[in-house]
Order: sequence, then structure tokens, then C-alpha cells
Amino acid sequence: MMIRYCLYLLLIPLTLFANKQIGVYEHLNETIPLNLEFTNEYNQTKKLSSFINNKPTILTLNYFECPSLCSPQLQGVTSVLNRLDLKPYIDYNVITISIAPTDTVQSALKKKNTLLKSITKSFPPQTWSFLTSSQEQIDLITDSVGYKYEKRIKEGVVDYLHPGVIIVLTPQGKISRYLNGIQFLPFDLKLALLEANKENSGPTIAKTLLYCFAYDAKAKTYVFQAEKVVGSFMFGIVLIFFVYLVKTGRKGKDKE
Repeated sequence: MMIRYCLYLLLIPLTLFANKQIGVYEHLNETIPLNLEFTNEYNQTKKLSSFINNKPTILTLNYFECPSLCSPQLQGVTSVLNRLDLKPYIDYNVITISIAPTDTVQSALKKKNTLLKSITKSFPPQTWSFLTSSQEQIDLITDSVGYKYEKRIKEGVVDYLHPGVIIVLTPQGKISRYLNGIQFLPFDLKLALLEANKENSGPTIAKTLLYCFAYDAKAKTYVFQAEKVVGSFMFGIVLIFFVYLVKTGRKGKDKE
């Protein structure tokens, strides 16, 4: 499975090289068109704002018959949701919009049911909506978030070349953060959702910062762990001093 993921990751830069337009062009702080109408997996047509429902929202752009990148990316989403220490539907929502206008309500429901089986913790089904719409509506939402893809027809088979990314939206529909790839850290996603809840935006936090910050459940935010950083710094000084003593000791013996 990991070999397949690696191959998919290798394919992404190759497609970007073949077509420079394909990729993600960040539109941080811009608000997506909330009046666009989409149909969910239960055949209910609503405005996009209704699916966000005044909560921080994870947005993915895929298509439900995708034979390659979409499956590992959406599996990556289910994996991180399993480990995310926030309450689904209360603290956040998830929206997956199909970029293929030929996707149907039936294919959306089938994809949803398959993915929800992978989530082992308590997860209200209404948390994650799988949406379809017309090409016009799809173009408007993908353009608003800077998501560039290409439709390809080969031997009568329709396929889409597209990037792998999840986009975090604020409760008011503002683009708060982009998380690239097909695997995501709970730390990165939780921090992005917490920032989005404050209507803030910013770049993805580096994985190494996980060591320096801890989540405060009462304050619902991340706090700097000074003792860890200071401890690491002191350990580094002691280690350097020890190496210095060893080296100077050897030099003294060599002179004797």
C-alpha cells in the first residue's frame, strides 16, 4: 500500500511538469462563493453555506470514480479524522465536492458509505457531505480556491489529472489554510481548524513543531511547551560540552 502511495506522489510532480496549470494556487483569506448550489448524497440540493453550517470545514476536491489519486487521499482524510481530537459535526464539518459533473447522487452515497466504514470512532454521518453539481458550479468553486485540474479522454475513458490537497475553511467560508498531499498529521489539521474557527489564516505548520506545542483542551488551543524546548537546549549544551571534553582529553593523551 505504501508503495502505491509513493507512486502517486511521484506522479503529481510529473503531471505538473507536463501541464504547468495543474496544481494549487493559494487564495488565502478569500471567501468562496457560498451561494453556489450543490446536491448531496441524499439528493438534497442546498447552498454551499448550508453544508458549512457556520463551522470550520475541511474541503476536498475529488471525483467518485477516480482510479488513482482520490482513493489514497480520501483514505488519508479518514485516517486523520480517526485520530483528530475534536468533535465531528460540533467542532467541524467535512465537504467533498466532485470535479466530475457526470458523478451521481448514487456514486456519492456509495463513496461516503465506503469511507465511513474506515472511521472507527463516533462520527455522525451528517458531518461529511459528498456533493455533485453542474460543470459551471464546479468551475466556480475550483477557481475560487485556486484548484487547477485537467480533464483527459483516452480510448473513450474520461480521467482527471488533479493535485492532492485539503482546504480548511472558516465558518464564514474564508480560505484559512491548505494542507497538501495525501497523508495528514492530526496536529496540522487540528491547528488549522482551531485557527479557522477564529477566522484566521496561515501557512501549514511544520511537523517538527509538534514537539514544541501541546494541546490545551480547556482553552481549545495549542500552547508552547517551554520546558521541552529549554530541556532540549540544555541537553544540547551538555552534549557539546561532553564531546569537547572527550576531544580535549584525547589531545592531552596524544601529547604525552
